[in-house]
Formats: sequence, C-alpha cells, structure tokens
Amino acid sequence: MAQHKAIYNYLRSVDCCRVCCLRHLKGTREDFLDVNAALAKRNLEPQETTTDERRVKKLKENLCVACLGLFESLDSLVAEVKQSEAFHRFRCEAGFLTSISLPIVLQLRQLALWFDLYARFPDTFRSDTPPDVAIKDTLKMIIIDQLERTLGKPFSVDGVMITVSYSYELEQTELATLELIQPEFFANRKRHKHCKREFITRNAFEKFFNPDVIDGELFGNHYPVPPVVVQNEGLVRGPVSFTGPTIFVAGRYNKVSRELSQTPWIIDGKRMMDGSVQETIGAPIAPHFGVPLEQLIFSASGREDVDVRCLGEGRPFVMEIPNAVCDQLPEDVAVAMERSVDESKNVSIKDLQLVKREELGHIRGTELDKRKFYRALCVAAEPVTKEMIGKLRIAEPFVIEQVTPLRVLHRRPLLKRQRTIYSMRAQACRDNPHAMVIDIVTEAGTYIKELVHGDFGRTQPNLCKMIGTPIDIHALDVMAIELDWPKRLRR
Repeated sequence: MAQHKAIYNYLRSVDCCRVCCLRHLKGTREDFLDVNAALAKRNLEPQETTTDERRVKKLKENLCVACLGLFESLDSLVAEVKQSEAFHRFRCEAGFLTSISLPIVLQLRQLALWFDLYARFPDTFRSDTPPDVAIKDTLKMIIIDQLERTLGKPFSVDGVMITVSYSYELEQTELATLELIQPEFFANRKRHKHCKREFITRNAFEKFFNPDVIDGELFGNHYPVPPVVVQNEGLVRGPVSFTGPTIFVAGRYNKVSRELSQTPWIIDGKRMMDGSVQETIGAPIAPHFGVPLEQLIFSASGREDVDVRCLGEGRPFVMEIPNAVCDQLPEDVAVAMERSVDESKNVSIKDLQLVKREELGHIRGTELDKRKFYRALCVAAEPVTKEMIGKLRIAEPFVIEQVTPLRVLHRRPLLKRQRTIYSMRAQACRDNPHAMVIDIVTEAGTYIKELVHGDFGRTQPNLCKMIGTPIDIHALDVMAIELDWPKRLRR
C-alpha cells in the first residue's frame, strides 16, 4: 500500500487526474464508477466532500497530462445526449451503444508515462507488461454506466449508435517527434505510395512504438518523460451524432402479375416498369421505421423473371432497414402492412416479422442447397403424343450443363454451370393438342426457360432434344421453394 501511495502522489505531482492515477493502479470497474470511494478505500485520499470549496478546488486542477481532460468532460457529453432531440426521436427499446474516437496522441502520452513509471518504480512495473488500464477501456466503463443511468436505457449492440470524436490541436506537432525516434519506419512509408495520408495509423503505432521495440532513453531524448501539457491545450470534443440500428424484416411474398419485376428495372438510366415487388413491399414498411423507401435493401431466396408468377407458400424475403428510428414491429402493424401490400393486387405478403442478422444465412448463404418447384405451360411445334409425355416423366435425378443464357449475358458472367433436375412430370392439355403442363423440381439456380427450349444448344440436355421437336414455354410459375424460413405466423 505504501508503494501505491508513492505512485499516486507522484502521478498527481506531474498532473495526472485522479482517474488516470487509478488506471495506473489497475483500478477495477467499480473503482472507476466511484473514484472518491476507490481512493478512500485505498487510503490515497480522504473521502471527498461535496462542499462548494471542494468543487472550486476541483475546477482549478491542472489539465491531465495523460488524458488531456478527457475524463473531466464526460458529464457534458452525457448531458448533451440526454437533451438531444435527435436522440429522443429514436423509438428503440434495445438501448444504445457508443463509438468514441480518440486522437493517437493519447497513445504517445501513454507511452511516455510507461517509460517514466518503469524507471521510477521498477519493483512495481515491469517493462513487458502495460502498467495501466487502457484509456479506451476505462472510458467505456465510465461512459456506459453514466449513459445507462441518465437515459434509463441499457447498453446494447442492437441499440442507437452514439458517435463522438475528440481532436487535439497540437497532435501533429507532438507526433512529429516519432520520426526522430524511428526514422527508418517513416522512410519505409515514404517509399510505399499506397500508405495512407495520415502521419501514422493507430495499428502502426501499437506495432512500432511500444516498449519492446523502442529504447526508453532514446525516446526521452525527443519527447518529454513524463509528458507535459503545452499551452494548456486539451482535447476538443466534436459534435455528437446518432445512428439508428439496422433492422431486418422478413416474410414471404406471392407475385400474381406477369408484368412486374422483382427489383426496380432500370436500363441505361431509363425505368422499364412503373413498379417492382421490392417497392410494393417496402412502401408500407419504410414509414413505420422512419426511413426513405430507396434506403431499404431487399433480398430474396432467388428471383423470378418479370413474366413469371410466384405462387404457393411464397418466396422468402428479407428487407434490411439501416438507421431505423424504431426497432419494434407490433403484430397489428405487421398485419396492416400485409393488407396494404395485398391491396396492390399484384403482390401479397405474409409472415411479416423481425429477424436477427444471424438468420440471413437462410437466404444468402445456402441458395444452391434449396430445391425449387416449377410449373410450365409449354407449346410444342408438333402435336403432343403419349411418347412425348412418357419421355418427360422422369422420376430420377439427372444433371444438365447450362452456359450462361443469352438473355442474361449482359449482367451475368459467361460460365458453364451444372445443375440437377430432381424430377419432371408432364401431362397433355385437352383444349390444345400442342400444349402440355410440365412440373419440374430443380436445384436452385437452374434456368427453366433454357431447360425447355435449349437456348440454341447452350443447355444440354434440354426438352427439345428429349422429345425430338422444338418446344417453348408459354407461361411459367414458381410453385414452391424448399425453405422453411422465416417461421410461420398468421394463417
């Protein structure tokens, strides 16, 4: 304890604030949340009173050489957040999280204090171990506790992001001394044109400027040990900004129109269709979460062409909503959204619900593992015969090879893909001797139209080759998608 007292008194004598003193005494979270009690418990200072005289004395303390006044300014930051209209517009039950950017010069000052303490208290501090609790870790402990108590909301990675950055006017002047300490490092940077413009990055500082690679005596020749405050300049806090959480809304959609693209269809800046599945679904969702419609990011388990319907249980989809002002989707609101989409008469949705980011792998990560069920109305050049129907009734899987179809070559790479056809079943149409309905179960990613007509031989085998006569699709429907996600809700 006597050694701790000596260290504390020394750090105070060189103008370290009380929080930074505790950092160098390996304070705990509880210590940082009640500095007065922590110092009294360690017999470093008497229990602080709250008299006006004490407050005035505290205000007159010199600027901390380690944190440059960071820990003295947190009360104003918390008060600004509490009073901010921008923060209170968010209706997020999850709470908040923080993103605080500190200048690299604090690491330089930390290094100077390390060298000083290693030299002055060798029995307590070893040069192979940081002698303090990192300033960023301490800051998080204090600011999160203060915000939780002040805002009445918990810290959560799913909450509203509170972002603030600090700057230091003399930072570049102080950092310039590093070039005198490690000239070869900066010489190498200058030889590599791809290096970032800033004088030094945080990662580079931690790697090349630490006690393992820097000589303490050399360091002290170019930078004051312990560090000092110059011109009473401290950290300057920038404006506080807020970013809402990213919300994911999932469901299933059916498309009954043969004149509607899945996403906005724009070619050379010209819109080809008035609407899309994405925009129809997003129209009632965007206002609830307080974001513009164009900000929504739409993903689905595959896609159907403009002239293809999606029937059955529907196609699973997810709408990603960045910077949402709300993180809840009550059931009555979800039902109202579903009804609003249904009124379009082109698209209907169901099972609308919030999902976690971790669940997106169902759509994005395993697309080729899913089976798709199609029904195609096909027309042959010759009248349909029992022999044709028999050749297109296949119960065993077979593999086809498809070169990227001509119709999508402008937006897809030229590749040869193998796809599995799991089964086919054809039946003739009574009212048209040239027509037949074919049910096809395929691996996801199969081009069905090309499977039927062959795409000038770019898909092999194809139905034209199987039956020995030209055949093409008149109409195509997606009947089912083998994906039991998201969970079923309202029937």
